Amino acid sequence: MVTLSRTAWIAGGLVARLLMIAFLAMTVQLTVNNQTKFKYEDDFYKLESYSYTVAVASIGMAGSLLQIPVSVYLLCKSKRMTPSTLVLDISMYADVVMVTVLLATGVGAGFGATVDALRFVRAPHTSWTGGDVVKQDFIHYYNKAFYPVVFLLTGMVLSMAATVASARLRARAANEDADV
Repeated sequence: MVTLSRTAWIAGGLVARLLMIAFLAMTVQLTVNNQTKFKYEDDFYKLESYSYTVAVASIGMAGSLLQIPVSVYLLCKSKRMTPSTLVLDISMYADVVMVTVLLATGVGAGFGATVDALRFVRAPHTSWTGGDVVKQDFIHYYNKAFYPVVFLLTGMVLSMAATVASARLRARAANEDADV
């Protein structure tokens, strides 16, 4: 069985975090730029869940940005010394609690709100002042709303990969501390 070195785990976690930041940035950009074709008096069609997904993606990016210096430090020092279990504990719990769970709630909110809104817009009993043109505009808007949520889902999966790397590093450091 091939075991990965500590450096490989640290580098894998770092790559996962960098990719996660890129996917979360795409989530924010796609959500903010999703617009209807027509202008309406108010933005009643923009759901609060979309604001929540933008906030969650932004928090996830901030959390990952805070973790990158730790990963770079561990990558530079991993050949010379065993990383501190305290640093690895903070890294692991920040990955699990702050980022992964938060991103999971954003994915659920985004998908749930979009599916519910599309069900309402497509319902036969729903009538629109502008007729079928307005209905198709909303259907198009909500169909495009799935894309940023898919990017958020990918960011969550990458966050889970970074969490696995953090947990593996923490377990390895704990075993090395017990051997001393």
